[in-house]
Amino acid sequence: MVTEVEIGYGTCFKKTLQAYKAGKNIIIHKGGTGSGKTEDIIIFLLFCIALEQEGKVITIVSESRPHLDIGAIRILKKHLRNSGQWDEAHFNKVDARYTHPGTGSIIEFFSADRIGKALGARRDWLYGNEINHIKLDVWEELARRSRYVIADFNPTAEFWLEEWLADYERWEIIKTNYLDNPFCPDFEKERIKIKAARNENFRRTHIDCEYGRSEGVVFTDWDFGPFDDSVQLQCYGQDYGFSEDPTTLVRVGVDKHNKKIYLDEKFALPGLTTSRIADLNRSHAAHELIIADSAEPRLINELRREHQLNIKGADKGPGSITAGITSMQDYQIIITEGSQNLMKELRNYVYLDRGTKIYIDDYNHSIDAARYAFQFLTRSKQTHFTL
Repeated sequence: MVTEVEIGYGTCFKKTLQAYKAGKNIIIHKGGTGSGKTEDIIIFLLFCIALEQEGKVITIVSESRPHLDIGAIRILKKHLRNSGQWDEAHFNKVDARYTHPGTGSIIEFFSADRIGKALGARRDWLYGNEINHIKLDVWEELARRSRYVIADFNPTAEFWLEEWLADYERWEIIKTNYLDNPFCPDFEKERIKIKAARNENFRRTHIDCEYGRSEGVVFTDWDFGPFDDSVQLQCYGQDYGFSEDPTTLVRVGVDKHNKKIYLDEKFALPGLTTSRIADLNRSHAAHELIIADSAEPRLINELRREHQLNIKGADKGPGSITAGITSMQDYQIIITEGSQNLMKELRNYVYLDRGTKIYIDDYNHSIDAARYAFQFLTRSKQTHFTL
């Protein structure tokens, strides 16, 4: 069935193929981070379906186009190139559609802002990438018109899956974690092991592949949208990490009148040296003001004096975290589609216990950067912050 090409795959691929051969027409991957779900599913759809069967229509849906670009689309192109079958002429960039010249099979990609165009169409295969971020009514419409359905998600919290599956037969749920992926990099394995050892909820979700216990998400009023350049109160926020935790830079705009915060994540990267941070800050923020984590005064001083950046430490004190978060909760948060790490943080930053003002110190590096800038902007009487 698989085209004679040297390809590497993991457990997700093998179990998907087994389920398909066993007559399952709904295959759900409930897997942890690093399990290789997306890679293996694309390998299956490409080599077992699109390249082997004529005239098939495969629809891949996800929440945003940037998420597709750095995930499913990038993986598809990689395997087409590696197998010597990539031709730019067969990929429509505007419509995000690949047509195989030999079989005529189509692999099309739809993000949330285009998904309406796919609702009325029929297809042979539907693949929902991270379906826990797709609305149930939308998913039902897509799945109803699909002969076969594949989906994946990280089980960070319960959602509508079991309710939806109750109306179907011949389905299978496949659980995998990073140990099922022979191509998971050693550095990523180490980070997963460390986090799983210190965070029981992370271990439950990403190692045991069981639904996480939701302690209560801190920020609930947020959505995707463009950054409003006309907002007067603007600057950048920065938080620092190194080996495991990322250093982040977030552009922040505050509209006090309409109670909106605009966030555009510029980068979230671990392992950055001081000079690399300086280069990235300069390329994204130029001479704009950066409000940074004041727990790193030596780093801030070096960035300001030696690298000539417009940067200062955030004002911190007892209760500043709670005060900043509580104030931000009075606003609607708008994040740009490219702010993928920030999106993950907003979905996973939770209270230690419901009803408390104690927060789990995780999934908060871009959020902390945004908070530093937000608190500065809402306390300052200035409206413009440049050298």
